[in-house]
Amino acid sequence: MKLIYTSLLILACSFSFAQQQRSDEDRKAEWERLKAARVAFLSNRLQLDVATAQKFWPIFNEYESKKEALGDKYNKQKRALVSENGWRNMSDENADKMLDIYLEQKQAELDLEKEYLAKFNKVLDKGQIWMVIRIDSDFRRSLMRRISDKDDRPKDDKGEGHRELPEERN
Repeated sequence: MKLIYTSLLILACSFSFAQQQRSDEDRKAEWERLKAARVAFLSNRLQLDVATAQKFWPIFNEYESKKEALGDKYNKQKRALVSENGWRNMSDENADKMLDIYLEQKQAELDLEKEYLAKFNKVLDKGQIWMVIRIDSDFRRSLMRRISDKDDRPKDDKGEGHRELPEERN
């Protein structure tokens, strides 16, 4: 009898582990699809010629990597402060530290943006640079709208929302 219970427990744990692993893989795949959609969105709107695209994308990808690294760095610092007592029970000392981290992050992001706007200026004209900023903002807004629309969709008989996404507005 103990063998049966032990076997069932091991089986349940292995299913749980497999589900978690698949979930992590699903999240990574979804993140990659989102990044690809963003690149396609930018490419479509910018309408870069081949020569300009070959110069622009490596710079843009480097910028994105550095921006992501900044976010990771500061999010780790914030999580460390929050993990002690949670957001609602944060001490004044930790709240002060959190505000300092917030301002430091915003300054680092601004410095990075200034650096890369200068680099973009070497391969794009001023209008295209503004479009990169504007289009990225439009993409985020469109994504948020789609997520919101997805949450508001009527559920089918399985309790799932419909899969089709609303048409993109220009």
